[in-house]
Amino acid sequence: MTAMADFGSFLNRDTEVCIGINFTSSLRVEELKDHAREALDKLRFVCPIIACTVEDTVSPRWVYTPSADRDAWLNLALAIEERGPSLNPYEFVQSINLKRLPYVDENGTTILLRAYLLTTSNEGDDGNREYGLYFHGSHAIIDAGPALHALNLMCEWISGEGMDVKIEPSEEWKNLPVDPVTATGGPSEEWKTAGTRLLQEFGEQNARTGPCHTLTPPSRPLNMSDPPFHYTVTTSVSETAAIIAETKKLGVSVSALYYAAHCLAQIKMNSIPDGAEVDFSGGLTVVALERYFKPPVNPRTHFISSHTLMPLRFSLAPVLMERSEKGRLIMMAKMFQERFDRYLSDPCMPHLFTAMSMLPTGVDQDRNAEPVRKEEAEEAPMPWWCTLNNLGVVEKRLQTQHRRITVGSMCIGIRLRNSMSVHMWTMHSKLHFQVQGSTAWGEECMKTLLEETKRVGLLVVDES
Repeated sequence: MTAMADFGSFLNRDTEVCIGINFTSSLRVEELKDHAREALDKLRFVCPIIACTVEDTVSPRWVYTPSADRDAWLNLALAIEERGPSLNPYEFVQSINLKRLPYVDENGTTILLRAYLLTTSNEGDDGNREYGLYFHGSHAIIDAGPALHALNLMCEWISGEGMDVKIEPSEEWKNLPVDPVTATGGPSEEWKTAGTRLLQEFGEQNARTGPCHTLTPPSRPLNMSDPPFHYTVTTSVSETAAIIAETKKLGVSVSALYYAAHCLAQIKMNSIPDGAEVDFSGGLTVVALERYFKPPVNPRTHFISSHTLMPLRFSLAPVLMERSEKGRLIMMAKMFQERFDRYLSDPCMPHLFTAMSMLPTGVDQDRNAEPVRKEEAEEAPMPWWCTLNNLGVVEKRLQTQHRRITVGSMCIGIRLRNSMSVHMWTMHSKLHFQVQGSTAWGEECMKTLLEETKRVGLLVVDES
């Protein structure tokens, strides 16, 4: 029997994700391997989407098939990698970002998500060893929030904690996740009016004729066989506490503050000529759907990409009139916050991305059109842009202290073509910022963007 579940189109393979955690544990390597295998077996039962495949390349849909050989699936779905004396997670993520899905074994078993258990030979003075636990899969499955919940479940089961799971393979399909509209309460009664207006507003923003400001496009050729570049910076515990206190006084969120800082950093690196009419665009601003979930959906076990997009585009003219850098930061943060408040309270917001994905494309409108050849598509000019996404407080989804595991850090990597991506999150009372992108941008450009974003954000607590 094959059960079909329509969870939306299989996203382009340039959006393959690797996300994971680095932890210490007193568990010995062989013991940890056994516990990790058992934990992944349980994760498959409560989150069976991780065992699904995509079989129709024309109109892709997730296909779930009960496993005839669970051990064979586990052998493929869990990889053990010995990292030597040092875990070096960023090097690992770089190597994974060069891999392409799906994973296929000699018997034809195919998977779109694999877990990696990283081991080291380095043992601390307390007898603990450093390990890593990572997922690599399609962005259609892996969002940061759902992935952190799933990693937390794995940590609980490895530590002998967490929900009790009795695996019944014949019942597994019942745990497949519902679609995003159902998960957020079903179709909104206001969609025909408010939803249509929201779609129209997004369309109008995207149709604005003014240019959108970003960094100068890279001059280096794009080579996807080169490992992507990663760079991270953090704020201290005291700096983070001061930033949070000041944003509360201003009535803005930390996200709004750093969206503003991110934009101003790009202006600093690529100045805007006097009198130029330019926009800021955050068209790929991601909003997690978790806040909108309705019972019986359990965020801890709803392992499927769950997000919508927020339309963020506006003129930079009023910002550029402000000469003080701190003044610009606060002005922009309040502009972002006004839009955040408006869109996040809109009852139709959870369904915007779903509605957008169902709009007809040019190919749908003209089925007799000649297809674009691969070589033509690869030679076509690409837009280059930078994105920022705040993953929020990690500890809200992932406990950092378990009975036999202590989580120290996390790392994320996305296979990127023509964008530079900045992710930020709060963990251990610090703000963490990570930039990643293809080598076409150049390491100095990416480092400068991240350092500048951090510097501009800290102006909010500058009393000079």
